[in-house]
Amino acid sequence: MVETDVLEARAAVDGDFDLVYTSIGTINWLPDLDRWAAQVAGLLRTGGTFYIRDGHPALYAIDEHAHGLQLRYPYFGNGGPQQSNDESTYAGDGKVTHSRTYQWAHALSEIMNALIAAGLQILRVDEGTTLPWKFSPRMVEVPEGFAWPESERALVPCTYTIIARKTAMNSRVPSPAD
Repeated sequence: MVETDVLEARAAVDGDFDLVYTSIGTINWLPDLDRWAAQVAGLLRTGGTFYIRDGHPALYAIDEHAHGLQLRYPYFGNGGPQQSNDESTYAGDGKVTHSRTYQWAHALSEIMNALIAAGLQILRVDEGTTLPWKFSPRMVEVPEGFAWPESERALVPCTYTIIARKTAMNSRVPSPAD
């Protein structure tokens, strides 16, 4: 087992991998997606596949406690974190001792552009309407997990999935500012 800062992952393991996977609830804790994507690309062999499934940035902009779908948080990050205090834990029952957390908003375009700039070719992008956890008290249980009530289900995505491949050329793609 290897335990390390995800932004230092390449230095912590030897070898190149066929697959790198990032699960739900990961990158909103990271301030620097370019550095994260470089770690992903650095772990993959040429031709290797990257797979991420995460909560959709549009979902994270919604006020989870409002009586209807209402925006509360920024969709586009400004580089700074959003601070919150929540004693609950998604790792079971109970409360955490240190409840202050920091999360960064990352638009879907920011996520995809970081991966492209790191030398990954986007093969597929999907968006879904269900979650494996109850984001809002208003969500209803469905066979696949939790979703907005049927009348609102098509209004906002809950998850996204990106599948990408490391290309032979691992060069930086210019940004519009270049």
